[in-house]
Amino acid sequence: MKSLAPSIQISFVLFFLILLFACGSPKLSSYATKTDLKSKANFDFNANKIRDNGKGFCVDMKALGKMPKRVALVSFYVSDPGLTKTTKSPSTSTWNTTNTGDENARIFANEYYAQSVQTLKSTFKEYGIEILCPSEFLTNENQKNAYHNFVVQHTTMNKVGEAFSKFSKNSNSNSTTIETDQAADGFELIKINKREQSDPKKKSVEKQNLASSLDGKMIESVGYELCKSLGVDAVLIVYNNQLCDEKWSKSRFWMSAVNMQLFGPNPTPLKEGKRDGNGYSKGLFYCGVRMQFSKGLLINPKIKDEKALAINNNNNKLAYNNMIAGCSNKIGSYLKKELK
Repeated sequence: MKSLAPSIQISFVLFFLILLFACGSPKLSSYATKTDLKSKANFDFNANKIRDNGKGFCVDMKALGKMPKRVALVSFYVSDPGLTKTTKSPSTSTWNTTNTGDENARIFANEYYAQSVQTLKSTFKEYGIEILCPSEFLTNENQKNAYHNFVVQHTTMNKVGEAFSKFSKNSNSNSTTIETDQAADGFELIKINKREQSDPKKKSVEKQNLASSLDGKMIESVGYELCKSLGVDAVLIVYNNQLCDEKWSKSRFWMSAVNMQLFGPNPTPLKEGKRDGNGYSKGLFYCGVRMQFSKGLLINPKIKDEKALAINNNNNKLAYNNMIAGCSNKIGSYLKKELK
């Protein structure tokens, strides 16, 4: 039997390597060396700036006149909308829904927070912003009561939209959708993201979530009422979109997006004699970003060697810090530019 010509052999090997690479899943650890991810973070907030009368959804930094100095990190959580796979046969359809689970989501939230809080603080400090954790902004009983009893408010239309979205989503998956949101220890769950849609093939979520938000009550309750009760210039919320599926007889976890949302008071008061409402909000978006991945990043690949596993886990930590720094720099540079 004649052997394949060298050129054919090389082509076959290249084809095999390309196929192998294409079938591989992107990993969270692969971002360990990517130290400048600011461009990966895209804006995700209603950027309709307030006009001279104060009406709008986003702050005008020139009207504010300064950077927010004291910013309370009021929530840090993991949000998993559930991952539903559908298997169809000529006569039946089967739905299989998985998610991270409440306990795992809490563990991940604690790990992400512990790993990145110093990066979060130091990066914002470069822009003259001091990030305060709960132990730093809850300095009296009134603040503690206000924080622990705070409830995010929503407009009526937003509630209707959420209910319809939930109905549609559950109808398509035979009511098997399982969702979970869990905050890191010491934080209240101040959930602001709208209902997410997940892609079971790409392990991803949509590119934006709050960019078109018209939920004035949510923005005002977080940006004004919570800020006022805590005595800070603004509040920051960090949340991570995560998904989970089953393979190799184990749960695989996927990072889908890292998000930051900054809210604060409206610097332009209502004119005397005018009433609240009708497009005016006491609280506003200051900025918001989402670092979304077109394909989810595998957090826990199958690794048997303990040394290799330890390296992967350390790289996961470095990668997440790079993402937090990227999101923080995106917000900080935006505020600085808008203030000029």
